[in-house]
Amino acid sequence: MSAKESNNTLKIEKLVFGGHGLARDGNGVMLISDVAAGDVVEVEEDGVKGGARIGRVAKIVSPSPKRREPPCPYAYECGGCDWLHLYYDEQVRCKKDILIDCLTRIGKFDYPHDAEIFTANEFGYRIRAQIKVDYGNNVAGFFRKKTNDVVRVDKCLLLDERLNGVLAGLNGNGINSINNNIINNGDSRTSLASKKYVDGVSSVKVLIGDRPASDPVINGLTDANTEISVSGIKFLADGGSFFQSNGFLLERLGRWAKSFLGGGFCLDLYGGIGFFSLMLADDFEEIVLVENVAEQIRAAERNFAVNKKNHISAVSADVERDGNLQKILKGRRPDCVVVDPPRPGLVKAMRKWLIDTAPRYILYVSCNPSTFARDAGALLGGGYKLTRLAMFDLYPNTHHMEVAGIFAG
Repeated sequence: MSAKESNNTLKIEKLVFGGHGLARDGNGVMLISDVAAGDVVEVEEDGVKGGARIGRVAKIVSPSPKRREPPCPYAYECGGCDWLHLYYDEQVRCKKDILIDCLTRIGKFDYPHDAEIFTANEFGYRIRAQIKVDYGNNVAGFFRKKTNDVVRVDKCLLLDERLNGVLAGLNGNGINSINNNIINNGDSRTSLASKKYVDGVSSVKVLIGDRPASDPVINGLTDANTEISVSGIKFLADGGSFFQSNGFLLERLGRWAKSFLGGGFCLDLYGGIGFFSLMLADDFEEIVLVENVAEQIRAAERNFAVNKKNHISAVSADVERDGNLQKILKGRRPDCVVVDPPRPGLVKAMRKWLIDTAPRYILYVSCNPSTFARDAGALLGGGYKLTRLAMFDLYPNTHHMEVAGIFAG
């Protein structure tokens, strides 16, 4: 069957970075959401975004055998799960292919070995979420696809059951009654309604450990902080703290590099509240965590103390300013540098700094395979070798993934 069936009927060739399906017509490539490889669909063109033609499905003419009926009653409204219509083994296969495609197309290199793939349960995995609260319509849930409207969700298949308890509590008690409560938000006392940011909608960040914690705190439902235990290590975290979302894969992610790294001095950049510093604590004589968010620094120091890891310290500094890092190094060459940057990846100056500083190993953890590939290509051009590569499916039923690589100098 040809890719072009008629003027607006196309066959999806594959899924690509960003979660879209790729199809071709007489005018070239079009990216289409909510599809599976092998689908034949009638498409309505929907403009151009980022230089790519975008289409939306008007009708599924012939569904792919890789497609399933989404097992969620909110699937066609809620914008949270863009791959829920794919069988899980197909999701994993596509993510691996997308990672390898990014390495060759963006990084301009071929990885000669198979990437390690780590998966777990596709449902009930999320221990962190942002619940949207809409006061005007008296509902809590998540954003509708491509809008800031809130879809009421009483139970999300991706959430840990205790997170679903918070979600149900918000809807069950009624937003108006909760809105009238006074809640403790750090040093100030404020009402939930004061957290509005778009058309009367607020975002409540929730994190689950031994108890539910949130920012802002909701009386009767959450506390200000929680304790998460991973492989015997305790992490004390505020409700609004960043923490890896997949409760089933925390240990595998944190311990993956242990048997390949070690030495005297490790620098943990973009270190947050200390996840990788503590997971690698027994492999280095000294670890310095660098972070530029004051609350994260305080949390990291608290976590180092509670785990009695006196050889780890936290420094507040902008990791993307070369002078700051040179002061921390004090002329030393690190045995290892851990980098876990935000989605845009490493800035050019940081890539150069890593190459010039020449640590023996770089552990790079990324939530974006395209910027990982770009940065990996630069490191390989600077003399490093990518010795191990892994994809952790931290976000089943979405197109997102976590990538980890070990670079040896």
